[in-house]
Amino acid sequence: MRMRNALFSRSLAARAAPAAALCMAAGSAMAEVTAEVVLPPIAVAQANASVFATPLAVSAQAVYTVNVEPGARPVPIHSFGLYTVIRKGVRSDNGSWAWQTYRLDVDTANDPYHTAASIGLDRSGFVHVAYDMHNLPWQYSVSSQPETIDTFVFRGQRVTAKARWGSQNRRVEFPAPGTASIPGTQVTYPAFFNDRDGRLYVTYRYAVRPARTWSERLFSGGLARYDEQTRRWSAIGGDVTVGRNDVQLPPGQTEYTSRPFISQPGWWVYQMRLAFDASNGMHVAWLWRRGDSGVDQNFASYAYLPPGSDTAYDATGERYELPIDLASASRVAPARIARLAPDGLYSPARISVSAGGHPVVALQSVHGPRYRTRLADKHWSDPVPVPEQAFEQHYDDSGHEWAFASGLRVLRRSVDTHGIPTGDWQTVYTGNASDGTALCHTRAMPAPPESGALFYVHANVLDDGRCRDDRVTIIRLSKG
Repeated sequence: MRMRNALFSRSLAARAAPAAALCMAAGSAMAEVTAEVVLPPIAVAQANASVFATPLAVSAQAVYTVNVEPGARPVPIHSFGLYTVIRKGVRSDNGSWAWQTYRLDVDTANDPYHTAASIGLDRSGFVHVAYDMHNLPWQYSVSSQPETIDTFVFRGQRVTAKARWGSQNRRVEFPAPGTASIPGTQVTYPAFFNDRDGRLYVTYRYAVRPARTWSERLFSGGLARYDEQTRRWSAIGGDVTVGRNDVQLPPGQTEYTSRPFISQPGWWVYQMRLAFDASNGMHVAWLWRRGDSGVDQNFASYAYLPPGSDTAYDATGERYELPIDLASASRVAPARIARLAPDGLYSPARISVSAGGHPVVALQSVHGPRYRTRLADKHWSDPVPVPEQAFEQHYDDSGHEWAFASGLRVLRRSVDTHGIPTGDWQTVYTGNASDGTALCHTRAMPAPPESGALFYVHANVLDDGRCRDDRVTIIRLSKG
């Protein structure tokens, strides 16, 4: 049985005072955006590296983060003993930050780009964390009380040490249906998202036929919604009925029904990302890979779910039959992306959406730049390079589009409700090593309006041009 450590420690103040930004927008006499260091750099493990994780959650009162940190001893690749650590920061009236720390797991696998953790908040304020999974049953815990990290309740599925060792040594054997609160087994790439009303969703990859041989396990895209009243997760998808050759079932049971959102035999689904428009419609982007798992993918697809609906539509407005299969999947600018990225794409496909509901998908080509394309009138625009290689982009409700590039460099331009630019990109903030805001691998999250901030940014430290994979920090961006 895995050992869980409920170590809880407190720090009465952050280790550094807030730092103001010095960079100004072009042609402006005042700083457009200021930054302060919320969490000074902390040491993280190699396994904290990921492109899928959502390591940051924010409320009006607090900031939460989860990271994989060094353990008590060095941990070789595919071995165990790293720590998964949750932190909660609260800003005082004088601008200082008080931090609490909770060590959720003390035996996390050193598996970069797979076993990093994701964190989310539901509408009742409970903290949800999914962690340490590479084709494992759900490793998932929820705080015992809202807006606290003192104790957590495990709502995943316990896994023996032998089975965990097998998962890191190409012997993944979890043939039965999962028993955790979230549907699925042999899970990888969990990510949490909140809609405009604060409702919590999770996306992930999992095996629909977990008892089959590796190539036949039907690794599909899972999407689930959390209900705070029942404290249950419900899968959004279509029924796929499997039998005893596909999944290990108890005596007397001959069938089991799974509900993937995306599924296609012979193809793998990679890293679904969600974005919500001003009407709370859900926009989904993901990548496909043929045959087996791997670092590069073949092409991107898109789906839309109207507010309050579990019915999905493609880019032309045609209704999908769930789960979405390869033949019906709406591809993102397929001919043009194939020409610009002939060697494929890297995960994930980033998605943002304008106030009027027009999505923009950003894609990373394997041997070239990053491109973005916009959906309007049922057609994807010609892909263009993203500004300054800024892969992460957001629209706000005030007529602006934001882009976050390594450096840190924050860009902004004015747009109309359809997302059409009405102004040029301007640099409104540039990071500086002297005040702790030189950053890379940025994850920006829009801040609640009542927090007084624009964005919170979780990122690695940029040190003399080198991105430090062993150090992460959090900054808060506000109006100048």
